Amino acid sequence: MAIPTSPSPPRNRWWSLLVAALATLIVTADSGQLSIALPLIVRDLRSDLTLASWIALAYALITASLYLPCGRLSDLFGVGKLFLTGFVLYSASSFAAGSAQSAGQLICFRALQAAGSALIMANNFALITALFPPEERGRAMGLAGGTVSALGYTLGPVLGGLLTYSLGWRSNFYLSGFLALVGFAAARLLLPAESFKSHWAQKEPFDYTGTAAFATGISALLFALTLAQKSRWLDPVVGVTALIGVAALGFFVQWERRVSFPLLDLKIFRIADFTIGNTARGFSFVIMSVSSLLMPFFLQLAMGLDPLHAGFLVAPTPFAMALLAPMAGWLSERCAPQLLCALGLGVNGIALLFLSFLAPGAGAWQIIFGLALLGVGMAIFQTPNNNLLMSSLPRHRLGIGSSVLSIVRSLGYSIGATLATSIVSFFLLTATGETSLQNLDAGATAPVLAAFIRGYRCAYWSAAGIAFAGVVVSLWPTAGKSGWRRGS
Repeated sequence: MAIPTSPSPPRNRWWSLLVAALATLIVTADSGQLSIALPLIVRDLRSDLTLASWIALAYALITASLYLPCGRLSDLFGVGKLFLTGFVLYSASSFAAGSAQSAGQLICFRALQAAGSALIMANNFALITALFPPEERGRAMGLAGGTVSALGYTLGPVLGGLLTYSLGWRSNFYLSGFLALVGFAAARLLLPAESFKSHWAQKEPFDYTGTAAFATGISALLFALTLAQKSRWLDPVVGVTALIGVAALGFFVQWERRVSFPLLDLKIFRIADFTIGNTARGFSFVIMSVSSLLMPFFLQLAMGLDPLHAGFLVAPTPFAMALLAPMAGWLSERCAPQLLCALGLGVNGIALLFLSFLAPGAGAWQIIFGLALLGVGMAIFQTPNNNLLMSSLPRHRLGIGSSVLSIVRSLGYSIGATLATSIVSFFLLTATGETSLQNLDAGATAPVLAAFIRGYRCAYWSAAGIAFAGVVVSLWPTAGKSGWRRGS
C-alpha cells in the first residue's frame, strides 16, 4: 500500500474520505439510474430485452474479473494512481455510452465503464484503512461504505427516473461522466502525496498468468450462475461453463502457490479474521440478494402494487442502513467486531423469518417493519465486518484485500440470485409448468400466485438459515490463528 506506516495519520484524512465517498456514490447510484432508463434505452436503440441482460452481464463479468488485478496494481503502484485512472476511464466511457448509437456500442462502452468502476471500487476500503487509525476507521467506513452506499442505491432509481423523464436516458450517462471528472479533481487535490507512491513497485513484477487464469475462472463461474438463474440447470452449457470456471480457478490457486510474486498472496487466508470474516460476508450478500430479488415480485404479484409504490416500500432497508452505518462503525472501534457481525446476522435471520410469513393481504406497516429490520441487521453487520477484515491485513496487502471483499460481494449476489430463482422456479414448474420469474406479472392466475408464494417462503427460510449459520461463523474462535499480526 502506498501510504506509509507512520503513527501520525494524514491531517486532511476526513477531506480525503470525500474521494472514497464520491466513488461509492457514483457507482451505486449508477446501477439504479440505468435500471430505470433501460426500457427507454431498449426502445430508442430498437433492441429487445437481450440488450438489458447483456448490459448487466458484461458489467458483472468485467468488474469481477478486474477486482483482483486492480487491487494488486494498487499495492504495486499506489492507490492514488489507480483512483485517477479509474475516474478518467469511467468518465470517458460514460460520455461515450451516452453518445452510443447502437446496442453493440452501448454494451462495449458499458464494459469499459465497468473497468473504470473496478479500478475505483477495488481500492476504496484500502484507501480508508490506510488513511485512518483504528480508533477512527469504523466511523470512516460507516460513512463512505455504509451511509453513502445506501444513499446511492436509494437515490439512483429516483434520480434516474427524473433525468430520464426530463432529459432522456442519455443524461444518466452524462451525469455519471461529469461526477467522475469531479472525482478525478477531488482525488488529485485531496489525497495525500504518499498515496501516489509505492515502496514495492520496483521489487514485485505483475502476475499476468495468474490474472488471465483468475479472469477466466471467475467469468465462467458467474456466467454459469447467470444461466442457472434462468432455470437452465440441465443445459450442458451451464455444466461445461461451470467446469471451465472451477478448473481455471483450480489452476489459479496452484499457480499462485508456486509463483514468486503472486497476483493473490494466499498467505492472507492464514489470517483467521480475514478468512472467517469473508465467509460471513459472503453469507450476508447471499441473503440480501435473495430478498432484493424476490421482494419486488411479492409486492407487485401478491400485494398488487404498482412499481412506484413497491419502490417506496423497499426503501426502508437502505434507509435503515444509511442511518445506522456510522453508529455501527463507531461501535466497531470500541467492542469486538465479531460480536457485532454475529448480532447483525442474527437480526437478519429474524427479519427474514418475519418476512417469510407475510401473506398477500399484509399491511404496509408489516412490510416496512420487516424490511427496516433487515436494514438494521445489515447496518450492524457490514461496517464492523469491513473494519474487521481490513484491519486484519498487513499494510502492503491492503489493495489486494480490498479487492477480495469486492469479489466476495459479487459472488454472494450471484449465488443468492441463483438460489432464489432456483427455489421459486421449482415450485412454479411443479404447479404450472412455467419456470421463469420473468413470466410472472400482475395478472398471474391463482395457481401461479400460490406456487410463487410457496417458493418465496421457502427461499426466505433458506436465507434465514444461512443468516443463522453466519452467526455461528462470526463467533468462531480465531485467537492465535492469524498468519500475520494485525496491523503489521
